[in-house]
Amino acid sequence: MIEFENVSCGLCGSSKYVNHLCRGDLSLFLEGKFQLVRCSECGLVYLNPRPAQASMAEIYPDHYDQYTPTLKDEPSPIKRWERIYGLRKRIKPIIGQKKTGRLLDVGCATGDFLEVMQMSKDWELHGVEISSSASDHARLTLNLPIVTGSLEDAKYQDNFFDVITMWNVIEHLSDPLATLKELRRILKPDGLLVFNTPNLDSLDAKIFKQYWIGYELPRHFYVFSNKTLDKMLTKAGFTTVETRCLYGSHALSMSSLRFFFRANLPSRVEKVLSSLIMSLPFRFLTLPYFYVVDRLNWSTAPTTVCVKHANNSE
Repeated sequence: MIEFENVSCGLCGSSKYVNHLCRGDLSLFLEGKFQLVRCSECGLVYLNPRPAQASMAEIYPDHYDQYTPTLKDEPSPIKRWERIYGLRKRIKPIIGQKKTGRLLDVGCATGDFLEVMQMSKDWELHGVEISSSASDHARLTLNLPIVTGSLEDAKYQDNFFDVITMWNVIEHLSDPLATLKELRRILKPDGLLVFNTPNLDSLDAKIFKQYWIGYELPRHFYVFSNKTLDKMLTKAGFTTVETRCLYGSHALSMSSLRFFFRANLPSRVEKVLSSLIMSLPFRFLTLPYFYVVDRLNWSTAPTTVCVKHANNSE
């Protein structure tokens, strides 16, 4: 049974809100409905009430599909190549500004991004992951210093990392502002913060509405628009250098479409259509569409590159 807690806005602290969306879990099918609200003061969309800390294991079971196998354990050569191709896109904004250094991947899961970074042999790599099963697997497979627990549990020293990455993480955090401030503390003065998160202003959010993957209730505690994300980064002491859509647009759009299928079609039909839209031929057919959407920065989860303010704003 999931335990819930009521919270105020994680950006401005206001307890005033209006209802934004109420939906069930279309991923793991946990029982009940979950309510997203929009802060009346700053506009931040967040889950309220939300699962309490004691219920994290229930909403993130070991079979949660974000805990993918490491690349070395991927049984399909085609899927392995496809994953490496996508993961290498994540590296582009990093090596465009830094060729080597110390890198931390926050929420590294089973370590697939670290595994690709490890291929270059130019980086000292670290990871932190709250799931013990995922982090243990990554640590044993990659032989890297990966901390099991929260970022705060790791207790890294000031100005320690050249680059910090967070892939599909910030929307899951109970206090993203506090985490961003902690990231600023452990990042070097010329360091980079590189992350992605679902964008409430994306084309997919407008097309798929309640079925949009960016809501992913009840695991996404926050859903950022361009405006609210910029406000939170500024408040935490960061300046955005670049925002662009790098990877994953097809998979995210098709995940939203699968949510629509699951909610509206018989199981047998849903499975057939889901297999079709995730197939390679279908991906090739939709390449022109996603090429345009990415270039316009309209995809679900753009990547943001930040640097530290010279002086923290708080």
